[in-house]
Amino acid sequence: MRWPPYQRISWLQVLAILSGVVLWVAPATAESLAVIVNKNNPITSLSTTTVAAMYRGETLHWPEGDRVKLVNREIAAEARKVFYLRALNAKPNQVFYRQGTPIPVQSVIERSDDAVIHFVETIESAIGYVTLSHLKDMHKDQVKVVLLIEDR
Repeated sequence: MRWPPYQRISWLQVLAILSGVVLWVAPATAESLAVIVNKNNPITSLSTTTVAAMYRGETLHWPEGDRVKLVNREIAAEARKVFYLRALNAKPNQVFYRQGTPIPVQSVIERSDDAVIHFVETIESAIGYVTLSHLKDMHKDQVKVVLLIEDR
């Protein structure tokens, strides 16, 4: 059976249409993030500069002396892309090194907002980031928000 000319479409046209849809929808998935710490952490707020210094390995300890435990999302996660772009001004696969050393900054990699929240809730010196909507819906009392990274 042959399709009439007005119904024929090439794979290239299909690909172009799908690419346009993906590019149109993708920016809508970016949302505000909450940087969270354990509810027992005495810190009540942090600046983007301070959080960036922690994730870049420039700040290794909390003011009371405990070592900062960084929690990250996997490289492909949208939350990580947004966090790295807005807070660190970096690509999500950027590797940071402790100042003056060839030692990379270590972080725990979690695969979901729930896993990040659970880790931060369990480890008093942890810091992580999650989508704000997820935190509001599910876990607002388990951790403390110390910084909001707003959706643009």
